[in-house]
Amino acid sequence: MNAVAHCWRTIGVHGGDHSCERLAEVLHCRNCPVFSGAARNLLQRESAAVADDAGLDDAGAGAGRATALVFRIGRQWLGLPPALVGEVGADPPVRRLAHRTAGRIEGVVNVRGELRLCIAFGELLGLGRRTESGRGTRLVLIEDAGGPLAFRCDEVRGLVGYPPERETPPPDTLRAPLDECVRALLPEDDGVAVALLDGEAVARLLRAAVFG
Repeated sequence: MNAVAHCWRTIGVHGGDHSCERLAEVLHCRNCPVFSGAARNLLQRESAAVADDAGLDDAGAGAGRATALVFRIGRQWLGLPPALVGEVGADPPVRRLAHRTAGRIEGVVNVRGELRLCIAFGELLGLGRRTESGRGTRLVLIEDAGGPLAFRCDEVRGLVGYPPERETPPPDTLRAPLDECVRALLPEDDGVAVALLDGEAVARLLRAAVFG
């Protein structure tokens, strides 16, 4: 993405000084064709992945222990490998993309002036629902799926460390495409099991949703 496409960070309203002459006409950067064009570039894979300046540490990891970022979508608790996650942050507004409202792409979100495609991860996994903004909703930034992506979830427990021997095989009753992504279950003391996701399978699913 070139310097002009980052103008909202310098002369616009997203961290800029509001000096852009177009603001008198469009009122906000989200109404500007430059901002919309940057979003389209994400879909065309013309934008390089952005390296965030704040990531996740492997809290809870140690010798002989595994780690997963545990979060909830609807009633289902899920776990992602930390290597796939760049950051967990607040849930910003989603700017819808024309002709994309019925698909697995919710729109784009602005993270410190950088645009990321926001995926309806619950729908993509076949959980049957789309996370809506609300109390406790968080944004998870993905760093290893062919582009700068993000998804919303209802709650984040955080990075959880555990001994690998606690993992149990997933049941045969899981429906596609969730069954292709769950590699194991992590039983919890309250009787709820966390579905541990395979990083490569999730990355393939995300790439297919965006570029397939």
